[in-house]
Amino acid sequence: MYESGELSDRIVVLGRGGVAEASAAAQLAEICARPLIRIDKHFWPVDRRPQPAPHWAAVQAHIAGNRQWVLDADLGPFDIDEPRLGHPDEVWVLDFSPLTCLLRALRYPDERRDLRVWLFRWRREYLRAAMAHIEADPRVRLRRFRTVAELEAALDEVAACCGDEVAAA
Repeated sequence: MYESGELSDRIVVLGRGGVAEASAAAQLAEICARPLIRIDKHFWPVDRRPQPAPHWAAVQAHIAGNRQWVLDADLGPFDIDEPRLGHPDEVWVLDFSPLTCLLRALRYPDERRDLRVWLFRWRREYLRAAMAHIEADPRVRLRRFRTVAELEAALDEVAACCGDEVAAA
């Protein structure tokens, strides 16, 4: 599917908790030799309180200034409309089943209770709005993965095409 030069410069890997979007983003960043931005490190300080909207907008604006990156994100109740995730060229949505996500999230018993509630609310309350926003921008390429196997196949395709380009550079 990916031909030479087809992978976008700024890619967001978007998913709910338990979907392992951070791992997928790290793999993609490594494959295509792009800087990885772990958005949670910017948003959640040590005390686990969300950042205020003005600070969050400034962080996203700074990210948007970079030419290439892969960013892991999980839209939720604390996100703001603009700027949205650094204005990506491509968004990979990891829309795995709630059961898959819950089973993965149970590996982390110290997570806050609201994370597990959010796992079930994410698709209905946050993903719909995010998808509408993404689909409204014709400059953004959208890829939606409903299973781990679909994601792994896409990562393999990128590695086959882009891995050779990175090695040659």
